This record gives sequence, C-alpha cells and structure tokens, in this order.
Amino acid sequence: MESMMINTWLLLPVLFLSANYLIQCVNGKPQVPCLFIFGDSLSDSGNNNNLPTSSKANYNPYGIDFPIGPTGRFTNGRNSIDIITQLLGFEKFIPPFANINGSDILKGVNYASGGAGIRAETSMTMALHEIGARKYVLVGLGLLGCTPNAIYLHGTNGSCVEEENAPAYIYNAKLKSLVDNFNNKFSLDSKFIFINSTSESDGQSSDGFLVSNAPCCPSRLVGGGCIPDEKPCYNRSDYVFWDDFHPTDAWNQLIAIGSYDDPYTSGYTYPMDIKHLVEQETKMELESINENTSQLSASS
Repeated sequence: MESMMINTWLLLPVLFLSANYLIQCVNGKPQVPCLFIFGDSLSDSGNNNNLPTSSKANYNPYGIDFPIGPTGRFTNGRNSIDIITQLLGFEKFIPPFANINGSDILKGVNYASGGAGIRAETSMTMALHEIGARKYVLVGLGLLGCTPNAIYLHGTNGSCVEEENAPAYIYNAKLKSLVDNFNNKFSLDSKFIFINSTSESDGQSSDGFLVSNAPCCPSRLVGGGCIPDEKPCYNRSDYVFWDDFHPTDAWNQLIAIGSYDDPYTSGYTYPMDIKHLVEQETKMELESINENTSQLSASS
C-alpha cells in the first residue's frame, strides 16, 4: 500500500465557474492519494505567518470570504491550489508545512511561500523523481505587466506593460519545451503537464470580470499588499485582482477549473489537463497493481 501511494504522487510545482460542479467533484475518495505543492504567494496557505518576512497575509481584509478568516492566503478566499484540491476530491485543504501534524503528511504538504523565487526546475524535478514523485503539474508565469502594481508604476492608464510581459512569454515557452523533454525522457514512469498562465490572463476582459486593472482592497504603494483593516470592494466577484499582485477567489476559481478540466484544448493546459493526468497510469503503478493482483491470486 505504501509503495502505491508513493508512486501516484501528484505534484504542483508552482508555483472555475459552477458551485454545483465543485460539489459533484468532491463526493467520494480523492482521485490521488496525496498532493505536494511548491510555489510562491499565489499558492501559500500560511507558511509565511511565522517567518521573519514582510510578505504576509494573515490579517484583515485577507480571508474575508474564507470560512475561518485570514490564514495567510494572499486573497479574499481560496487560492487556486485550494480549489484544485477540492476538484481532486480531498475533504480538507492541503495543510501548509508550518502546520503539519503527524499523519497529515500522508495526504500531502503545501510548501509554497510568499516571496519564493524561481529555482532550477530540472534539478528539483529530478530530485523529486528520485524519491518517488511520478505526476507533475508545472505552472508557468502569469502576465506580470498586467498586475495593478505594474500598471500603476508605469502609468499606462489601465493598459498592460508589455515590456514586463515579454519575459513571461519567453519563460513559458521554455517551460513548455521542458515538459516535452521530460515526457520523452520519462515516458514510461512519469507524466508531466504544463499550465499556461498567460493564456488565461489574455482573456481577462472576456471572462465576465468587470475590473482587471485595479485591486479590490486598498493596497500599499510599497509591496502591494492590502492595507490592514481597510474595507475592500463589495463586488469582489467582478475583480480579477484582490491586491496589487494576487487574484480574487473568483479568478482563482476560473484558473483552477481551467487547469483541472480543459475540454476545448484551448492551449491553457499541455499536453493534457489535470483530470486526464490523474487518469494516466505510469509503468510503476501498473507494476504495483500487477504485483498486488498476483499476491491476491496466490493467497486465494
């Protein structure tokens, strides 16, 4: 049993539209036994709360729409990882490393931390592969020049700053190519997919969001975080951005559902979405299944 759990790890090295859809997906057992997340503030669920850093989100108005209030998530409600966790059928959100207790680790750990930078993707992935990780979701960069912070600093009157978007396009193209390389190299025992964050960002104006160039919460000029205890906008589902850098729960829901189930091959996921990644059987999984079947047959 333990070996099968290790072989079916799903990793989201980082870094949604219908409530009924979410309810249908969370009934029953999780689609994967455990989930491990590596990323930055877009995925942080509380790891920064007790760290000596100014990058924190454990105060009001962060978490205004989260059931237990501020937790360290850099948004008004759930981040996209939380929603993907729900879509995968987990009863609880994956806990941050800072709050891990006992058997919690058997369901996974969220190692994401606000302010984390880009590390050597290849060496980290190889290290994870050595200890049993077999299914990976590699998430690209969003359009950095379309954040309220970039728009304000460059004074573009609400338009994206294209010179800041250019590096994201370059990075994502290379990351997509890396996914192809990994899938070719580990075609039998590992599966990799790529989430193209710039693809979804390009469609902000057509996805029903009325405000895509300003934050919902009053934000600091330096750092871009919400000003403590200031009242945010009331129509939060109309906003793409919660603060100067991070999206709202509504936008995170769009991102998460697009990552999990991308039926129209829109270019947002490559070469498949998370739903189909989970369904892929690796060589090690098939060997474990065959071994267990043989043992059951021998004992009967």
